[in-house]
Amino acid sequence: MANLRIAIPSTGALYEDSINFLEKKNLKINRLNSRKYTADIPSLSNVRVLFQRQSDITMELDNDSADIGIVGLDRYYESRLEKGSLEIMDKNLGFGHSKLVIAIPNSWIDVKSMFDLADVSLEFRKKGRNMRIATKYPRLVNRFLYTSDVNFIDIVHISGGLEAAPIMGYADIIADITATGTTLRENDLRIIDDGVVIESQAIMICNYDSILADDEKIKIFHTLYERITNKSSKAFVGKIRNKKV
Repeated sequence: MANLRIAIPSTGALYEDSINFLEKKNLKINRLNSRKYTADIPSLSNVRVLFQRQSDITMELDNDSADIGIVGLDRYYESRLEKGSLEIMDKNLGFGHSKLVIAIPNSWIDVKSMFDLADVSLEFRKKGRNMRIATKYPRLVNRFLYTSDVNFIDIVHISGGLEAAPIMGYADIIADITATGTTLRENDLRIIDDGVVIESQAIMICNYDSILADDEKIKIFHTLYERITNKSSKAFVGKIRNKKV
């Protein structure tokens, strides 16, 4: 019998919240120790839990390395394949709330809105270079800037703390995830008034191709879906069957 594979974040707040969420749904995870990257759920047979970096979970599902995943909405939209086989099972798990925002130095006192930022990007261009924005979400940020008519932008990829990028001279502004804005304020940055790229929270996603390919997985999925959502699974399974046709 095939195992239904569930990927959850391996570290951080989403790890703890995911563990607690599943336990409340009678899906307590049995993990032998914190160094082991697989686990099971004793109350639901033939389910394997995989602990992965949150930034990798959407891609793991797209690559058919997992069937179900818990991930932030921001990471889902940033990483998913446009014509892939992923579907959101539950769009509000009740934790992981945050926002992806455009933040600028406090010294830019005349910049209040994205309209103002568009003017600034044009001024940079007139001086011979593009305005640089540091972010770990180039896909979402590029789309947001395009719809806000902010042109002449170079995306800067930084693996560490983005908040230091303007101070260190690596970038002019940043786009980063924040829950309270405290870290931004402590680094002399402020969020543009209409600069929220996306409001995010924890969601549960699935790869319907990998689930529907196995009758045993479908049976387990029905049970899991109903425990997670407290709803009948028939409508959702019918929906993903139609997508596969």
